[in-house]
Amino acid sequence: MGLSSLNWLSLDSGLRDQSNYLASVDVLRGWAISLVFFFHAWGISGGPDLGTGDVFLLSYIEAGRTGVTLFFVISGFLLSIPWFQAAAEGRPPPGLKNYYLARALRIVPLYYCAVLLACFVSGDWWVGLQAFAFQFVGFDIFPFSVVWWTLATELQFYVVLPFLMWLLLGGGARRDLFFCILIAWIWLYSSQVIWNLDGQELRSFFLTKSLFGRLPAFLLGISAAWVFLRFRHSPDGVCRCRWVGVVALSVSVIILDRILRETIVVGEWRSESTWHIHHTYEAVLWSIVVLVAVSQSPVRRLGPVRRYMAYIGKISYSLYLWHVPVLFFLIYPVKARLDVSYLTSIWFYVLPLMAMVLSILASLMTYRWIELPFLNLKKRLPV
Repeated sequence: MGLSSLNWLSLDSGLRDQSNYLASVDVLRGWAISLVFFFHAWGISGGPDLGTGDVFLLSYIEAGRTGVTLFFVISGFLLSIPWFQAAAEGRPPPGLKNYYLARALRIVPLYYCAVLLACFVSGDWWVGLQAFAFQFVGFDIFPFSVVWWTLATELQFYVVLPFLMWLLLGGGARRDLFFCILIAWIWLYSSQVIWNLDGQELRSFFLTKSLFGRLPAFLLGISAAWVFLRFRHSPDGVCRCRWVGVVALSVSVIILDRILRETIVVGEWRSESTWHIHHTYEAVLWSIVVLVAVSQSPVRRLGPVRRYMAYIGKISYSLYLWHVPVLFFLIYPVKARLDVSYLTSIWFYVLPLMAMVLSILASLMTYRWIELPFLNLKKRLPV
């Protein structure tokens, strides 16, 4: 029985507005979670350095955290579209009450289930209370909390997006205020993060991982949405010519490979501290990939590989929350027992694949029984 026969897992399940559904975005989500999965699988397995070698694309494994940047770009792209469409059609912008309720129904229920499970396993309820409030808790409930910081950053973006769009689309004084705020952020970001001349490691969540530090990814996603909507009905379209899209995609992948290799050479913390702007470079390239994907792919027509990646993208939120605990509890005991011989054993290859299967099965369950019921509630809200 194929996935397509599971009605509750149809690609348009839980959508509030099926007419604007872009299957290519789910495909990109599938790739994003795959990058993050293999990045964590490599790290937990203790794999050797790959990115400094000459093998093309292997840097996407060792520096697969770039998948998080892709997720941020996608958020900016998708969530800004209703504002742009309302402005173009002369309609009122999305209502704040329904917007915030929709965002809460999307991320809070599954996240709170993950935090509850982590608290029961670890017994660390104080850190759990901080996590419930979407505070940065880092690795305090390892391995569950490894990815939670991104949800805190997403929530910050959800909160400020209506205000940003109100300023940007308001014209006149409001748009001027938007650019004043943007200039002020650029100055603060440059002075506090980019010009870190002493080379001290910036371990501050606010500086490096919060919306303050990752704002370019969201803004570039918003810009990509504007370009897509502005030109999608024009005769030439956006990258409508297939060879232009292929060239843009290929060049972006090659340049991003070089950027990721450089972050591996420098080291994760050093690149965060002395070359944090590389996240902006990543976001520029990912926004190009998003534009090419949504402009050249019909809404429904997907080949078999891309269709299954779209299904992976559909459950990517569950996969994102569950994959690190599954990887750790499956790999670490075997790795600790075999020590250095683990890297040359069959388990080095088998356990990550087993973890992938188990993570997908767990994600299918939580999507069906936790995510989807709340998505169906969200679907009843006016768009």
